[in-house]
Amino acid sequence: MINKDLIRQESNRFMQDMSAALKAGDAEGAAKALQAMQDGICSAIEKEFEQYGGADMAVLEQRGLRRLTSEENAWYQSFIGAVKTGTKQAITNIGSAIPPTVVDRVIEDMKKDHPLLDAIDITNAAGATKLVMNGIQMASKLGSWGAIGAAISQEIAGQVTIIDVTTNKYTAYFTIPKDFVKFNFSFAPVWVDQYIRAVLAESIAFGLESAIVSGNGNGKPAGMTMDLSSYSSGYSAKTANVITNFGDDYAAVIKKLAVDGNGDYRNLQEVILVVNPKDAVSKVRAWQNAVTHAGIIDLISLTFPTKVVPSAMIAEGTAVVGIAKNYFMGINGGTSGIVEFSDEAQFLNDARVYTTRVYANGRPVDNTSFEVLTISGVTAPTLPVSVIGTVTTEASE
Repeated sequence: MINKDLIRQESNRFMQDMSAALKAGDAEGAAKALQAMQDGICSAIEKEFEQYGGADMAVLEQRGLRRLTSEENAWYQSFIGAVKTGTKQAITNIGSAIPPTVVDRVIEDMKKDHPLLDAIDITNAAGATKLVMNGIQMASKLGSWGAIGAAISQEIAGQVTIIDVTTNKYTAYFTIPKDFVKFNFSFAPVWVDQYIRAVLAESIAFGLESAIVSGNGNGKPAGMTMDLSSYSSGYSAKTANVITNFGDDYAAVIKKLAVDGNGDYRNLQEVILVVNPKDAVSKVRAWQNAVTHAGIIDLISLTFPTKVVPSAMIAEGTAVVGIAKNYFMGINGGTSGIVEFSDEAQFLNDARVYTTRVYANGRPVDNTSFEVLTISGVTAPTLPVSVIGTVTTEASE
């Protein structure tokens, strides 16, 4: 199995570098961040192959590789042959998309290594173009006493939202280093599968996580930080709640989440708190590991049950709190994962660049499922000290 800590480090570095480059409009910096991440994964797989390349499939499965289906094996054989040829026509002649089962596994890999993607509701559309999303909590809408009529049906139908998964296209780039082509494509397809899945998982995860946090809904999903009450060439950011502690200030924000977009009470049991990894250390950890006379206490969850989710896609000093399963994301890769050459990254001289497309759309189920916080003023908790019994001190002479 590829060293997960190494991949996690590469992922965090990639997300930070890629995000900074895109904000600065630095296309070359973004490409270098992508290549550095993929080179790291390629190097890790090469080391694994040197040690386990001759092992049987049972051992390889224990190392994290997987037995391919006949469809997957045929596709990878075609892809390997096309890459060796090195021509656009050869890639085009593959003629079919990446098998849906590979896309399924990519989604699984993303969720394992990215806590935010694991927390939300991701549905693999598997070729479907539209998915039904429950518009708001409908516990109070599913029945009523009295005569049967069409009003209830109309009311329920009014709360159902149809999500068109094909509205937004995300292009994932993956490089095939020249050395990888020269040496590693003598690998069995299972090793190529491991490389492509790892790279696509990180590349697609970056696009999804960025949109889930702050997408404006214009050509991309609508993010948790967006105000869904009005749309004009995209949604605008919500006004942040300024807090200085994860006690009373935090509880006041959680209180807002207890009512849905229709004014009905929610059965609120747990929330997620999405924070920048640096803030997770400097702002959050002291509240999660408060030392008291009763031992170490998580004061944040004492205020309200909270799962802290670090994400490099959210800025330092800002956080999002909300109901994880109330963010809906649909992904359609089953009919769109055609691999193509990219002519847009000519400055990557040490690798061949390929692209594949996935279609995805997502949004919070209503405008009250998530709140934005400003946490730059949060300081460590001040804990009261209780003195039991009598304290005797010596008088000074």
